[in-house]
Amino acid sequence: MENKAKWLRSRFLQELVVFIAMFVLTMLHEWIKLDTFMAFLQGLIFFILLYGQAQFHLHLVFPLLMAKEYASYFSFFVLSTLVGALGLFALDYYWIAPEVYREPDVSIPMAIVYNFVLCIISTVTILSLFLVRQYSIELQKRSEVQLKLSEMNMKYLHAQLNPHFFFNMFNNLYGVSLTEPARTPDLILRLAELMRYQLENGSRPTVTIREELKFIDNYIAMEQERIGKRCRIHYDLPDEAALPASYRIAPLILITLVENAFKHSVTISRPWFVAIRIRCEDGVLTAEVRNSLPDEALKNTSTGIGLINIRERLEMLYRHQYTLISATEDQEYRITLTLRLNEIKNG
Repeated sequence: MENKAKWLRSRFLQELVVFIAMFVLTMLHEWIKLDTFMAFLQGLIFFILLYGQAQFHLHLVFPLLMAKEYASYFSFFVLSTLVGALGLFALDYYWIAPEVYREPDVSIPMAIVYNFVLCIISTVTILSLFLVRQYSIELQKRSEVQLKLSEMNMKYLHAQLNPHFFFNMFNNLYGVSLTEPARTPDLILRLAELMRYQLENGSRPTVTIREELKFIDNYIAMEQERIGKRCRIHYDLPDEAALPASYRIAPLILITLVENAFKHSVTISRPWFVAIRIRCEDGVLTAEVRNSLPDEALKNTSTGIGLINIRERLEMLYRHQYTLISATEDQEYRITLTLRLNEIKNG
C-alpha cells in the first residue's frame, strides 16, 4: 500500500512538472502581457482548457489508435480537436480578448483554424511526453523483472549445487569406508569442514579469494586421502600471504572445475592424473585444470549440472569479465577459467 502511495505521488509530481513547463512555454510569447492577476487568470484558464483537451485525447481517443481502429481514431481526433478549438475560440471571443474580434480585419474562421492547430500542437506535445514517460517506466519494469529473474535463477542454481556437491562428497566417503575404514574418521572431519564452508558461504554473494582457495586446498587434500595412491595429483595454488585481501569472488565457482577433474579422470589403461594450477595477478584469476580422459568402461554417468551451473553463474555475475575455454587433446581434458575479481572498495 505504501509503495502504491509513493507511485501515485511520483506520478502526480510528474504531471505537475509537465503542466507547469507547458504552461510557461505556451504563454511565453504572451508573458509580458500577464501584468495583472486577471490577465494571469485568463491565461491560466485558457491553458487549462487547452491542456484538458490534450488529456482527453490522450486517455480517450489515443487508445483507439493503439487498438488499430484507425477510422474511429481519425474521426474522434478531428471531432475532439474541433470541439476543443471552438471552446478556446469562445473563451477568447467572449472573455479574454473580445475587443480583438471587433476589428474589421480579423477573420473568425482563421482564428478557429489557429486554435485548431494550437490544439493539435499541444496534443502532440503531451502525447510525446507521455510516450517517453511510458517507455521509461517500461524499461524500469523490465529491469526489475530481469533483476528478480536473475535472483530466482541464482537461488535455483544454489538449490541444484547443494545436493550435487553433497552427493559427490558422501560418495567419496562411502568409497573410502569400504576400502580403508581406519581413515574414515579423519575424512569425516575434513568433510565437515568442507560442508560447513559450503553451507555458510554458499549463499553469500562473495567471499575473499583466500577463503575460496583454502576451501579448494581442503577439497584436494581430501581427494588425496581417497585416491592419492592411484592417481597422480599435482596442484599449484597461490601462497596465501601473496593474495590481496581486498579481492573477492563468488563462492563455489572454482570447486566445480576441480570436482569434475577428479570425477571424470578415472583410467587404468593410461596414467591417471589431475593437475590444477591457479594464479592471481593484478586482480585477474586464472585457473587451469587438466585431467586424464576416463576409460570408456569407467566413465561416470554425468548430468552435466556442474558445468551448466558454472557457465550460467559466470554469465550472470561476471558477464564480459571472464572466459571459460575447454579442450580435449592427447588423451587429456583441459579447462581454463580467466576471471576478473571484484575488489572491496575502501570506505
